[in-house]
Amino acid sequence: MINRIKEIMKYKELLFNLTRKELKLKYKNSVLGFFWSFLNPVVMLLVYTFAFKYVLRIQTENFAVFLLAGLLPWTFFQMSVQGSTFSLISNSALIKKVYFPREIIPLSLVFSNFVNFLMTFVVLFISMFIFKVKISIALITLPLVLLIFLMITIGLCLLLSSINVVYRDVSHFVEVLFMAWFYLTPIVYSFDLVPDKLKIITMLNPMTLVVETLRDCMIRGEMPRISYLLGMTAFAIIFMLVGHKVFSNIEKIFAEII
Repeated sequence: MINRIKEIMKYKELLFNLTRKELKLKYKNSVLGFFWSFLNPVVMLLVYTFAFKYVLRIQTENFAVFLLAGLLPWTFFQMSVQGSTFSLISNSALIKKVYFPREIIPLSLVFSNFVNFLMTFVVLFISMFIFKVKISIALITLPLVLLIFLMITIGLCLLLSSINVVYRDVSHFVEVLFMAWFYLTPIVYSFDLVPDKLKIITMLNPMTLVVETLRDCMIRGEMPRISYLLGMTAFAIIFMLVGHKVFSNIEKIFAEII
């Protein structure tokens, strides 16, 4: 895998260009352009706040900030995984024409979504200012948390994008999976509300670890729990290794199948 990373680095200009293309295509012919990166989370915040705070009456302090800290990483994760699942098939013409590390295709989509994800932090920090959420020294751990989160996402994207080339049902399965996965992750509700006997099972969900760790270092002012960081790192290593292995094996027959 290290040799593969070195090879991808040789094609870093191609990766950069494809990432930039993904960013441009996302808002092509759009009047508001990149402003949608800020508008989307604001609209989702209003809808979920109305539904869960005022209709279902979930009692959580600074609910808007609490919700954004879970909703923003989830949106990045979902868009990256679902989008990358189709990425190799939709770029079949490019794959057949010229050689380059095929991982660059799903990676460019992940990185473009990651750029948007970082931009949406502006909305989160503004909401923290509005609701007077104090920024603590724990925020210095944010880059590490985001890096591990990015690795988890990349690993899963490599795995699913390659399998979908052989089994096209994967893309449909992913759509159904994410509908359930959203509610199995403490995004609109607090992890404290999960029954004690189900908390261990919930911790097997990597997005639970990600969301709770981000909330710790951003809005609770607490240093990330070592157990959570170790769990995230374990998921990142497993997903990266398995994703690389499966991708490498299926890559040999990409041109034939696509």
